Amino acid sequence: MKTEDKALITRNQNEGPNKKMNKMKTRIFLTALLLLGCSSAIVAGNCIDNLSRSIARLPEAQTVNINPFVMNLIKPFSSEMKGVKSMNIVSAEDISTADYTRLKKLIEDCQSEGYETIISSNEDGEIARILMKMEKDKIREIVILSLEEDEANLIRIKGAIDPKQLNEIIENNK
Repeated sequence: MKTEDKALITRNQNEGPNKKMNKMKTRIFLTALLLLGCSSAIVAGNCIDNLSRSIARLPEAQTVNINPFVMNLIKPFSSEMKGVKSMNIVSAEDISTADYTRLKKLIEDCQSEGYETIISSNEDGEIARILMKMEKDKIREIVILSLEEDEANLIRIKGAIDPKQLNEIIENNK
């Protein structure tokens, strides 16, 4: 083998690991950027999650979570619960004026993407919202939000609820 051939082989072997290392560094960098973008979206969450957390952190807040296991225990005794997978209720009484103002701003700034507003009311310092998320002809989530000057409530009902069933419940309770 000639000296020139040996030099060419040596140079190619030296470039190989460097190129591989550069490609690996680029992949790691791009992966880190992707993870950073995903994690910031997860941390930000949607405004309904932010409202729920904000109310739950208030001093007089009470939270009730009814998970799927408990819902399955309740369903045999209540036909209205058909399709409901879980419920989350967050309530706070005797809230301060500062907390009321902060929650009011959160509600006003809320861009509830994916939710359809069913009822929206702002009267005399009281805010009420009913939001619904639909997917494949089923109600996936219902959010009931109420904010008064001294009280905040948020109810989230998740599942796969048939809209006809909801209409029957409404009609039967008029």
